[in-house]
Amino acid sequence: MIDWTQAIQNYLTGTVSSRFRNRDAAVVEHWQGRDNLLWRVRTGGGDDAVVKMFTDAGQARSRRQFSGHEQFAAAGLAPQPLWYDRYPHGLPRQLLVYRWADGGPVRLADPKHRAALAAAVACVHRADPGAVQRFSPHPFNLLTFWQIWQAGEAPLRTWIEQCPAPLLAEILAMLWSAAHRTMDAALQQLGETPPTPVHGELTAQNALFDADRVILVDWEFFGLGDPAQEVARLLFFEGKDWARRNRETWWDGYSPFRSEPGMPDRVELYLRLFHFQAATFLLDGVRQGEMPASAAEELESDSDASSYRAFLAGALIAALRSSLEIWELPRLSETDDNLLAAELDQIMNVQMTHLHTTAPAAG
Repeated sequence: MIDWTQAIQNYLTGTVSSRFRNRDAAVVEHWQGRDNLLWRVRTGGGDDAVVKMFTDAGQARSRRQFSGHEQFAAAGLAPQPLWYDRYPHGLPRQLLVYRWADGGPVRLADPKHRAALAAAVACVHRADPGAVQRFSPHPFNLLTFWQIWQAGEAPLRTWIEQCPAPLLAEILAMLWSAAHRTMDAALQQLGETPPTPVHGELTAQNALFDADRVILVDWEFFGLGDPAQEVARLLFFEGKDWARRNRETWWDGYSPFRSEPGMPDRVELYLRLFHFQAATFLLDGVRQGEMPASAAEELESDSDASSYRAFLAGALIAALRSSLEIWELPRLSETDDNLLAAELDQIMNVQMTHLHTTAPAAG
């Protein structure tokens, strides 16, 4: 990253397309995101800026983020955009440059932070959809979400039924049946609601809290989408801080700005779907023999592989257990847990052959 830092310095102070050309601009900090590299730059005027170089799908993401900043910076909901450069001289990928935004982490356990985040998100969702040119990469309504997810049902169920896993097959059949019954009724009224602007990747990590307000950052998936899905994703993935009693704080901040009919019902429905989708996502990974690259790199012995199998089986059982609970289906007993763990271990032994490792021989 040091090499790129010098290249960034050269670009900022010497390239025609840079607004900092021939000005004092020094890199004072740098860090790495999941799909990007970032630098904090201090200019001669005392203003700090962020330079973001996209390392994956850069053109689409940089334009989305620049558009989100353009639309919402004036309302204090996003950092002020400066410019983006599709073909930066001396650099391999697109750049986005925007003003540094002060603020600390959003702590969802704090009611003030939840309310401020809710108000910020509501302002995004109520903005004029006609001013947004692109759809967010996420499904833009409940019908589209269901169609995309349901397309994987048949191959997954067929595979499970061919595995030596009768209990797992029975649980999946119950959950799919409950999901179909619910969706058949819900889609008629809630399936094709009009999209609104959405942030696209709404998490506590993508927000800053400053002076009782929230600024949203990382608008890489900005576009038109389903606001209920965005709210539900936040509630689902930040679950440890979102006990049901605390959701009232969210709605207190959000509802006055966005009182769309059926909105709470759609959020609750998405939450039920997300729980089940988490289980099917993990099972699809096992079916295709996939695992995160970072996890694969750490498998150095049979003991590591065994630990990973146990971890994955535990995550799957937890996802299935929570799905059964939220869909109000019979819960798993301790005996069921043990039987499921045995079934999953047997399946992984066959499907995920890279989990069979042998420790390197001594010498």
